[in-house]
Amino acid sequence: MTFLRHFLVAAIVLAAGLSSLSADAGLFCRRGCDDCCPPPPKVEVCLMLCSPCDCCPKPVTLCVPECCLCEQPSISTRCAIIGSGVTHVEYCCCGFKAKIRWDRCGEPHVVHTND
Repeated sequence: MTFLRHFLVAAIVLAAGLSSLSADAGLFCRRGCDDCCPPPPKVEVCLMLCSPCDCCPKPVTLCVPECCLCEQPSISTRCAIIGSGVTHVEYCCCGFKAKIRWDRCGEPHVVHTND
C-alpha cells in the first residue's frame, strides 16, 4: 500500500512539473529553432542623413526588419581616413545595424548591414 502511495505521489509531482514547462522551451520542437520562427519581413526605410562633407541632408535607403519601424534609430557620424566619413545607424530594440560610407563628393554608400 505504501509503494502505491509513493508511486502516485511521484506521478503527480512529475505531471505537475511537465505541465509547468512551456512548449516554447524547445523540448517538444522537432525542427531546429531557426525553422520554428521565420525572420521578420524587410521594409525599405528612407533616412535623411547629413553628409560630413558639406552637412547637407541626403536620402539613404535601408532595408530594415519590419519590427524596427516603431523605433527611432541611433545615428552617429565620424570622419574617416578614406572618403569623407562613416555613419553608423543602429536600431537597438530589434538589433539592426548599418554602416554608410560617404565618398569625397558627399554621396552615401551602404557598405554593411547585419542581415
